[in-house]
Amino acid sequence: MTNTVTIDEKNIATIDITIDSNAAKEAYERTLKAFGANVNIAGFRKGKAPNSVVEKYIGQERIKAEVIDRLFPTEFQKAVDENKLNIAFRPTIENVEFELGSDLKIKAAVELKPEVKIGKYKDVEIKYDEFKNPEDALEKELEMTQKRFSKLEKVDRPSTDKDTVVFDFEGYIGKVGEEKIEHGDAKNYSLDLSNSNFIPGFAEGLIGHKAGEEFVIDVKFPKDYHEEKLKDAPAQFKITLHEVKERIMPELNDELAKKAGKDSLDALKEDIKKYLETMAKNQNERIKSDAIFESVLNGTEIKIQDTMLDREYQAIMEEAKHQATQQGQNFDKLVEAEGKENVEKRFREEAEKRIKNSLIVEKIAQEADLKIEQKDIMEHINQMAAMYGMAPVQLFEELRKNPNAFAAISQQITANKVNEYLLNNNTFIAK
Repeated sequence: MTNTVTIDEKNIATIDITIDSNAAKEAYERTLKAFGANVNIAGFRKGKAPNSVVEKYIGQERIKAEVIDRLFPTEFQKAVDENKLNIAFRPTIENVEFELGSDLKIKAAVELKPEVKIGKYKDVEIKYDEFKNPEDALEKELEMTQKRFSKLEKVDRPSTDKDTVVFDFEGYIGKVGEEKIEHGDAKNYSLDLSNSNFIPGFAEGLIGHKAGEEFVIDVKFPKDYHEEKLKDAPAQFKITLHEVKERIMPELNDELAKKAGKDSLDALKEDIKKYLETMAKNQNERIKSDAIFESVLNGTEIKIQDTMLDREYQAIMEEAKHQATQQGQNFDKLVEAEGKENVEKRFREEAEKRIKNSLIVEKIAQEADLKIEQKDIMEHINQMAAMYGMAPVQLFEELRKNPNAFAAISQQITANKVNEYLLNNNTFIAK
């Protein structure tokens, strides 16, 4: 076998593979024999028909196609290895010349990954914005524990910003009675006024009212609201208030700590302190990782061809559609609300970022000789199994059903190894 490779300006490699006539003939005869062993031809026992009869029955073109299917993957991989090609996508066969007695010639084309001129990624001094827990973090966590074991009791008084209210509402663009807001109504809705996710002014409008009251709230939707029709639009909500509930917080003592699974209040506080320390440490690790990777990215030159960007863009689009479906949302309406051009721009930027990140990780792993071992894969699967509450063997069998699963796991392990390498081989200074 011989091969020649030419690469054009679009980073497409054309590979001309030549298999000498004798090797091609031997492959043809082996394939013919394999067909003959399994084909049923009238007048002959299975596997006993002469080759000439089998060849006529199957047809030369079908036999040749099978020969190519058997030979091409191996010969293509040899060409890739010999020429050190970094392929980006599966190859396509563009032309075949296959005449018995002559050399078998296959012309294939394959897209290559772009050249990566990597920025400096070790022995770099990186300044980062250190994360520190707020001074009242412990008190806030203790308050959350109190809230977890608190009770809501109905009260006969006007609501305050610390209460929870139960109400009906109907929303209208402009004024009550005009155009109703789609999905802008509900019955017996419960809202914690101290933690509202409604648009500005809505929760505030519910303060100072008693159960049984009917009233109208005037609001204005934000300029950056996700639905185009409602951006910066004035609106009114008709409210019927049913209940005002006050949150009764338990006393912060050993009894509460025991409800939370600790022996005493001091033990609960120590546990929270450890949690906050771990959270701060993990947060700073993420900040450092982002900072060094951003530094490498800024110093790296990669010219990505449009075909790669288009494929990644389509993959992101399909992910977004699937996610919308899983959440019971209409993807087309979401795109319409955000604006088609904005969505395309955001997805293309994400596609470029993903490709660059992937190529940089691959380049660093190659240069730093970061290899994946069997134990790495098993350790990763064990972690996944624990997260999903499955036995590792069960998860392993599920993963085997998906041909891309282990490739994705390998990519994640490689990314983790590169991240660890970057953290260990650079100096980080808090700003």
